[in-house]
Amino acid sequence: MTARQRLSEAIQRAASRAVQQESSGWLIATVTATYTDGTVDISTARGPVSRVRRLKSYTPAVNDRVQVDYNPDGNWIVIGALASS
Repeated sequence: MTARQRLSEAIQRAASRAVQQESSGWLIATVTATYTDGTVDISTARGPVSRVRRLKSYTPAVNDRVQVDYNPDGNWIVIGALASS
């Protein structure tokens, strides 16, 4: 592999990481703790996230599998629990 090819691949990897970090998205997470202020702690494939707001219509329980949405500003929200199988 030439130096030019290595540089090209490094630029592509960096651009891909930047796009992922600057985009909104959603993940599946597991509730690890619940609080009375309307927040929960979750564990995601990206790592743990503390004190995430939840929708009023959803009452979480530890170990619930949930859908979470996030945006580039670092805001997270728990949408609700997934059906158990």
